[in-house]
Amino acid sequence: MKKIIYFSIVFTIGLYSCNPKIDFTKIIPSHIDKYATDFMIEVHKGNLDSCLSHMSMELKNGAGKQKLNKSYAFIKNYSIDSFRLINANKRTLYGDNGFTDYWIEYEYFLTDQYLYSSLGIREQNGILTVLSFNGSIASESVEKVHELNLKGKGILHYLFLVLAISIPIFILISLIFVIKTKLKRKWLWIIGVLFGFFKFSINWTTGQVGFSLINISILGAGFSKSGNIAPWFLSFSIPIVAIIFWYKRFWIKQDEEGQIRLDERIKAKENQENSE
Repeated sequence: MKKIIYFSIVFTIGLYSCNPKIDFTKIIPSHIDKYATDFMIEVHKGNLDSCLSHMSMELKNGAGKQKLNKSYAFIKNYSIDSFRLINANKRTLYGDNGFTDYWIEYEYFLTDQYLYSSLGIREQNGILTVLSFNGSIASESVEKVHELNLKGKGILHYLFLVLAISIPIFILISLIFVIKTKLKRKWLWIIGVLFGFFKFSINWTTGQVGFSLINISILGAGFSKSGNIAPWFLSFSIPIVAIIFWYKRFWIKQDEEGQIRLDERIKAKENQENSE
């Protein structure tokens, strides 16, 4: 029994010990990355008319120029040395007038602050156009903000963490006992025990809790994040089949023990009658 529990704990921790790192350079081609960073360099230099010429028609207006002026006024006195690609995705529309849209996010370290810029770039017929351009400032790296740690966390965070680790262990132990127990349609029990039903989740950064009624999750829990700078989400589901199994196993064991006692009484009575 101790070996089974030890194996389950090690296996479960191993499942959740990886920190997903996405290589966004495989999503964004090098020429798109260069175009985006060159655009930011031009903003930093104050070549705003040149930047405006690269923007879509919707941005070639007072609002677009105002956004560029505001960005330039803020970053002109800082030295922008490094551009770190932290998030990206793309969408392609095929056809005669097909195009590919890229959404890219960069992080820049500015002396004692972090600048985050997001750009939307369209590639169509070999021509690149800036569809959107936004920026924000943070005193701390977003990646650090979204770290999976216990600093400043409350009781709810600890509860989710304990359940997200203990439920898979409970399911794995249950699975081993299902295999060892005599059951009708054992293969259905094996499949059912592997899953949890309903889903409770928590945004580890904000503490916001979510619930999904229609959900089935293998091993009844999960640790996930959608990107390098995205928040962690911890979730757990109710291992209903595993709970039913242990309830059923308890009564099976009770029935077996009761049958053994009954057989012993019958045998004792027969021996007594034979001796008489």
